[in-house]
Formats: sequence, C-alpha cells, structure tokens
Amino acid sequence: MSIGVGPRNRLGALFLEASSEITKLMDGFYSNIEDGLFEKVYANEDRNEQQRIVELMREIRLRRSVLVRTFLQHIQKNTEDWILERGRSDSLEAQAQAEGIASRCSAHFVPLLQSISERIAHAADREPDREHFPISPERITYHFIMSCRSLSLDRDAVYVVEDLFDRFVLGRLGAVYGKMNSQLMEAGFLTVVERAKLSATSV
Repeated sequence: MSIGVGPRNRLGALFLEASSEITKLMDGFYSNIEDGLFEKVYANEDRNEQQRIVELMREIRLRRSVLVRTFLQHIQKNTEDWILERGRSDSLEAQAQAEGIASRCSAHFVPLLQSISERIAHAADREPDREHFPISPERITYHFIMSCRSLSLDRDAVYVVEDLFDRFVLGRLGAVYGKMNSQLMEAGFLTVVERAKLSATSV
C-alpha cells in the first residue's frame, strides 16, 4: 500500500531535516580528515603507502565540496525513491562494503534504530526495515561510498578513511536518530509495543 499524502509529506520533511544534520557531520568529517590522514602517514613505514595517502589527502582537499554535494544528492534521491516506492539499482559489492563499515554503528544503536523503523513502518504502512530506510547507517555509508566512486576514488581509498568516517559521522548519529525518533513519536507514529498497548487499553 502506498503512503498517504499526509504521512508522505511528514516523512519527507523529517528525512530532509535529518539529511541536513548528517551533511553537517560530513562537513566535520572532511574538516578533520587531513589530520587523520597525516596520522596514518606518520604511522605507516611503507613509502608507497605514504605517498598514496598523501595523494588521497590532496584529492579530497580539492574535491571536498563536490563529495559533500554528491553525498547529499544520493540521500535525497534515495529518500524520494523510498517514499514513492521506486526500485533501486544498488551496487551489491558497494552495499556489502557499506554493511561491513556500518556494522558497529548499527549494533550500537539497535534499540533506537528498531524504534525508528517501526514508527516509519506505521507511518508508511510497511513492514519495519531497520537497514534500508534512507538514513540508516548502512544507507548513509552506501551513499558515502558511491559519492567517492562518482569521483573515481576507489574501494581502497574508502578503506583508508573508513575509521575516520566511523568516528566523525557514524559515531555521531545518536543525536540525529534520537531527535527523529522523538519527532515520529510526537507525530503519532507508534512502535509495535506502543500500538499493542493502545489496542489493549481501547478494548
């Protein structure tokens, strides 16, 4: 069943607000990435690897604004596709890489992500799906990977910076998710347990 206009508009607004906050985290990630990559250069004794990291640092510095803009475009398109129930043509290899990078974040936020996914499912009249709503850790990481690949930064480049991405983006999603969960609850979208309790009290 498709989402009604009211819930669809409400979800779209919430996703847009959350996407803006996530983009700020991405700006912070790119602001701190040079220091993080310098640490990797000094910690690595392989001269070829050092040179590769320096070149990556230079490339990111030059193309930072494009990377952030492309990342946001991916999130916005994914959100629109999700709301309108359009199919996706994801790269399975990039999706697997994203799931690996996001696994620790997803495990850390399990209760909160489950609550959000159930509230979204209530709003959208769908089954809960903790991994595939537009701003899940897996989807955010997938969009990051694809923004890098759109500028010809390869899989290995993502592996070089994945710990920094985890620290500055994934590790700071708690406030974003907490706010979204509260907004969904205030809008009247309930978790499975809350709906069951409501049904029980209305009998």
